Amino acid sequence: QDMEVEVALDSGCVDHVCDKSDAPGYCLEDSDGSRCKQNFIVGNGERVPNEGQLTLLLGAEVDNAVNSVNSTFQVARVTRPLMSVSKICDQGFTCHFDDKRGVVNSKAGKVIRVFERKGGLHSCKMRLRQPFQGPGR
Repeated sequence: QDMEVEVALDSGCVDHVCDKSDAPGYCLEDSDGSRCKQNFIVGNGERVPNEGQLTLLLGAEVDNAVNSVNSTFQVARVTRPLMSVSKICDQGFTCHFDDKRGVVNSKAGKVIRVFERKGGLHSCKMRLRQPFQGPGR
């Protein structure tokens, strides 16, 4: 069943990251980082193992329309799903910030996601779509 998740936009994160418990029903796959036994270094300096990856179908409402996108998240023990600003920019999008929000735009300038600022954190409530369960799953 679809569920709501709150995703934070993180300028210091090198990749999109979530905990396995953030995406029930999705199948964990090996990633380059998990195969190499890589770790993430989190805000308190702790090393957190890369457990693999999940490809999530996330939808967010922008201007009364829901746009959905597949996003690959590395899996590690984190407190909330994080979307990496650098990863978003590497995919050809732009990110603009002010004192109230962070906005992700397509190359053509279309607003893709809006992350509202609450305290020092930019976050967006998104719909995590139910994973596709094909034959044999």
